[in-house]
Amino acid sequence: MKIKFIPLVVIVSSVLLFSSCNNNSDETITQTPVSNFSGKIASDWMEIVRKTVKIENKNPPQASRIYGYNGVALYESLISGMSQNKSLAGQINGYTSVTEAPSSEVDYPLVANEVLHELNKSMFGSGISSASSTRLDSIYNANLSGRNLIIGNFKTNNSVAYGKQIAVNMISYVSSDNFTETRTMNYVVPVRDAVHPQYWAPTNPNVTMPSEPFWGAIRPISATSPDMSVPSEIPFDATVGSPFYNQALEVYTISQQLTQSQKNIALWWADGSGTTATPPGHWVSIENQLTTSLNLNLQQAAEMYALVGISMTDAFICCWYSKYKFNLLRPQTYIKDYIPGAQSWTPFIPTPAFPEYPSGHSVCSGASAEILTNIFGNLAFVDKTNINLGMSPRYFNSFYDAANEAAISRVYGGIHFREASEKGVLQGKMIAQDLMIRIDLKK
Repeated sequence: MKIKFIPLVVIVSSVLLFSSCNNNSDETITQTPVSNFSGKIASDWMEIVRKTVKIENKNPPQASRIYGYNGVALYESLISGMSQNKSLAGQINGYTSVTEAPSSEVDYPLVANEVLHELNKSMFGSGISSASSTRLDSIYNANLSGRNLIIGNFKTNNSVAYGKQIAVNMISYVSSDNFTETRTMNYVVPVRDAVHPQYWAPTNPNVTMPSEPFWGAIRPISATSPDMSVPSEIPFDATVGSPFYNQALEVYTISQQLTQSQKNIALWWADGSGTTATPPGHWVSIENQLTTSLNLNLQQAAEMYALVGISMTDAFICCWYSKYKFNLLRPQTYIKDYIPGAQSWTPFIPTPAFPEYPSGHSVCSGASAEILTNIFGNLAFVDKTNINLGMSPRYFNSFYDAANEAAISRVYGGIHFREASEKGVLQGKMIAQDLMIRIDLKK
């Protein structure tokens, strides 16, 4: 295994984000390595990005792309201040030239601040709401003024200038991933008929076009191919008592007697677009909580956000490639068509507008859990992501425990068959394991 992961050691930073061990010595501050700064600036930025994803109503694939490139940009903005680390240049697809080390003394929290501000202004684009734009500007200006009080104008200006150089490089890299091209591609929905009864069909009469049919054409960050599928082992069959019929019957039966615990699980992981920061944003929230609870320094946080972000971006690209490759109908369609007495059935969670297999929540969660476990081990943790929605925190014995709950939540919600959830976790783990072979952060 190539990657040397962050050790599970709580390092108390000797230099916090808005303080230094010697405020009278400019030299001391600027020569401080990245590992001596608090990871708070990273988690603060990622939380703002989560809020912006929610407000701007980004769908899960688009959100994963935003989170992934934020992780890459954060890491690359700090690489010249991490003496034992290697750039991602030459290790990830399409990124070949790292920005040269700064020629003047810089402050790394401010460099990261500049890069993330420029990147997110670019990625959210000209259509961003004024409220979201103001929010991005506010965190940027607060960090800028806070650091400037400590390091002075000279180093502040150097840091901003260097950050802008990196941002130009990162924005150019991001713009080459085929996202723009997929915005104008035309998709013809395959017809579900007697010849192809297994095909996806709309479950909402007002939404006839599935979401992001060409997402699998976007360049993965690490994976060499989007076709990292885990094939289904249960062929479509409308026959009563067949394995496919039985997994549909399981979804229907569970829905008729949902316990409060099952409802709580379904709602905790619902992560709908427009009302939350989406499924990948849920895992970013977990990362933010870990940054605080484990007191991660800025280097540790950057390594974590980069690896998890890349894995989630690739998870959605590979998952969506698989979805449109298999083009399988949703439980709602099957149950209403083939289970007697269920013609008016609707799931507990509204069915999303894209094919069923595999589960996106599951692939994303499997990938995230695999990376986080390799970083921190089988760490028990508390997830407080949705307490602002009036839900109680959830306790997990490990990251895999959380991933498996996220997967089964889609069965409880009535929007995935069990196989799509279980195989989705396996696909996510496979994507993350491939990433760990290809990327080595340490020299």
